[in-house]
Parts: sequence; C-alpha cells; structure tokens
Amino acid sequence: MSEERAHNEKPVTYVEVIGDTVYGKHLITTIAISISFSLIGFFIGKQIFPSIAPEEMVKSYSLLLGIAGSLVALFINTILFKPKRTLNEVPSTSDELEDVYKQLRFDIEEERQSILNDPVTAQEMKEQGIYNMFIKEKEDKQK
Repeated sequence: MSEERAHNEKPVTYVEVIGDTVYGKHLITTIAISISFSLIGFFIGKQIFPSIAPEEMVKSYSLLLGIAGSLVALFINTILFKPKRTLNEVPSTSDELEDVYKQLRFDIEEERQSILNDPVTAQEMKEQGIYNMFIKEKEDKQK
C-alpha cells in the first residue's frame, strides 16, 4: 500500500523567492492569508471608526487596523508553516576557506591583512570564534 501511495503522490515543486526556496502551495496560502487579514482589518476599521473617530482620521485608523491584520496574519503563517530547512554546521578550516575565496575570486591574503590591521574587527571575529579560520594558516606559514 505504501508503494502505491508513493507512486500516486505528485512531486513537490519549489519556487525561488528573494534568494530562498519555498514550497509553492505554502507561498500562495501565506499570501492569501496575509491579504485577507489585512483587508478584513481595513474594512472593519472603515465600519467602526466613523462612529468613534474624527472624520479626517478614519482612513488612517482603518489603515492601522489593516496593518494589525497583517501582523495577525504573520503570526498565523508562522504557526502554520514551520521552517523545513536544517542547518548542519561543521567547523571550517583555513584550507576550506581558502578554496571558497579562490572560487569567489577574492584575495584571502588581502582579507587577512585587513583583519590584522583592524583590531576592532579582529576582536569581533575572536568573539564569534572565526578569527582562527582566517589568521591561523598565515601564522603557521610565518613560523
């Protein structure tokens, strides 16, 4: 039975949006939820505020209620659609870093020199635990 179900399932299609890959149905659903709650908030405001607010402020207050609806939609979307990405962090070595810099056509020696010349940057990198990835190899070569 499980083999039969696996053959009948449609392949999942993903869409790239702002540099991230998302499931198309989830994207459409989140957009629909967001638009709906925003418009509902706005139109409720247009009905409520004329009786309690000055005439010139009704549109502004309605807009604020629409923005509040967007925030409610954001909260609902975060509950409905949890991130599916898992990040596996592994410590990088200076050699791996050098390979990445070569692929990107950056000069790692220039980067190392700028780190050594800027004590604030060096201190921040030490606090983040990435200083040795950049500087360790250079120190080893000098010895």
